[in-house]
Amino acid sequence: MGLQLDTRSLRRWSTEEVDPWRALAYWVDTVCDRFLELEIDTPLGDRFRARLEQAELGPATLNLVYAESQRVERTRAKIANSRYPVFFLLQLRAGRIGLRQLGREAHLRAGESVLIDGTEPYELICPEATSSLALRLPEPWLKRWIPYPERCGARVFGGGGWSAALNAALSSLEVDALEQLVLPPGIVAEQIAALLALAAGGPAPAQVRRTLYDELLLTLRDRLHEPDLTPLDVAIQHHVSKRSVHYAFARAGTTFNEQLMRLRLERARGLLRDPRFAGLPVSEIAARCGFADPSHFARRFRSQFAEAPLQARRAAAPSQH
Repeated sequence: MGLQLDTRSLRRWSTEEVDPWRALAYWVDTVCDRFLELEIDTPLGDRFRARLEQAELGPATLNLVYAESQRVERTRAKIANSRYPVFFLLQLRAGRIGLRQLGREAHLRAGESVLIDGTEPYELICPEATSSLALRLPEPWLKRWIPYPERCGARVFGGGGWSAALNAALSSLEVDALEQLVLPPGIVAEQIAALLALAAGGPAPAQVRRTLYDELLLTLRDRLHEPDLTPLDVAIQHHVSKRSVHYAFARAGTTFNEQLMRLRLERARGLLRDPRFAGLPVSEIAARCGFADPSHFARRFRSQFAEAPLQARRAAAPSQH
């Protein structure tokens, strides 16, 4: 059983949809300006052919692009018109691509990928027809995995190790196959980001500077299934006093209990909406999220989301096969 993608999120454009003499103008005006936010130049003129398939992958946007020989440029003007800062994880599937950005140069072979900083100008040189995948990644979201993604700009990921795992995962992404994913698209995007962080290397998660509050939230996510979890339990794990735990949450304008309840309810809603758990009783969902009393869970869930747990499950049912 997979998750059915909302077909309204699927978008396709092709120069074959218009007369040959209008193909290049159509591609520039309709696709490059409006959706890709790029400028292009091609030696082929009216003989230029291209197509784009686009779909949402949680917070990311998946683009599959085929295009004949071209030079692609992201200019300061295009960047200024963007709604939000982004990065692009580009995987070349066929052809050759050269990248220039911030004085760096990269040359991609089929099967390799590169991270491009969409907040800075860059140039892509495609001397022959290419087929590629480009994941558009919002910068604030990407920084949850890579503290300084700009340091990885124009870096090629090829060869073995985590780069091989990253490229294998990217190679599996196809617009027409997204509805067959057994995980929600947002989780798939998170897995790609995690593989990118592993391939990029750098400091281990424990070495990345976080506040005590950030560390405490991570612990609550990891231990929310424990029904009797207390501030003292968490304080002991972090080698701090219980008072320090309460103070960390107070400085963030919240409390230990508020955040634990929020995380438990969000996890429960995610499980209720996931078709893989459709056969699991609501009481078991509640238990897996740290609720010893199903009635208490149902009251809290309705108060938070203005619907009962079963209603949340039924609302997700039309999106299942």
